[in-house]
Amino acid sequence: MLSDKSLREHPPLLQMLLLLLLCMLSGGLLAMLAFSSSVAVTGYSASALMAADFDDPALIPLIWYLQGITATGVFLIPGLIFSYYWDYEIPFAPLGLQHKSSWFTYAAIFAVVVGGIPLIYTIYGWNQAIELPQAWAELETQLRASEAQAEKTIGLLMQRADLVALIINIGILVLLPAIGEELIFRGILQRSFYKASRNPHIAIWVTAIIFSAIHMQWFGFIPRLLLGAFFGYLVFWTGSLLPAIFGHLVNNGVAVVGEYSMRHGWVDFSDEQLSELPLWMVFASVLLTTLLLYWLFQGRKNGAFERLD
Repeated sequence: MLSDKSLREHPPLLQMLLLLLLCMLSGGLLAMLAFSSSVAVTGYSASALMAADFDDPALIPLIWYLQGITATGVFLIPGLIFSYYWDYEIPFAPLGLQHKSSWFTYAAIFAVVVGGIPLIYTIYGWNQAIELPQAWAELETQLRASEAQAEKTIGLLMQRADLVALIINIGILVLLPAIGEELIFRGILQRSFYKASRNPHIAIWVTAIIFSAIHMQWFGFIPRLLLGAFFGYLVFWTGSLLPAIFGHLVNNGVAVVGEYSMRHGWVDFSDEQLSELPLWMVFASVLLTTLLLYWLFQGRKNGAFERLD
């Protein structure tokens, strides 16, 4: 019987199939709920987005509502359920709450994410410049159009400069993805791949590839892949999901607050300038990131961190 054993005792393939089924079921049910109740909650039907040109601020509450509910259904609820039943003896075992990391570890993670911004934006610029073969020109056009649409949606959400809008955007674009996605990808999938391969590097990088691909933004695939791998190694080195959640929070939070600051003139900077940073700044970013990652690795190597299988 499936219920005779905790989830961690089942074969990796069955774990993944059960997780996929739960994500589809929970996500589908909550998406139906969100679409059917959108008029009552926001005053707009979900179908309004199909005809929208994404410059009407009145649609912002509708996007908040739909995105928040669907993200909760697809990632957060399945992640929490799976984590709770992962080990019958230790509820929420994938969180690794028994493994404590020092404040200096979190400071180092913060420094890696912030200090790595010049490097990540440089890689992002290279990724954006990639052109597919001529035979795939139509596919490239569709992919770039899809990314442009996603950017329009984010741009619409950033139009309101009031504090309430910023807080809601942080909740939906920062907090929900950081917790929900880390629960699913690093908390569960990475463990399943590790159980299947017995190789942490395979588990980390395969999970990072899936993590980046699921966002469906191919011209930002490489930097997101590297961030996913970084979060994966944090879990492997510390034995806890909390540092990865923190790193994800910092990354998304810096992106959202930075976008707000640029759009509303709080800082005199632009995305184009971030993509064309001077070479010395990129080199400094690489050096700082490398040193901090080495320190985190040495902590694991010296026994300061423990791996949670």
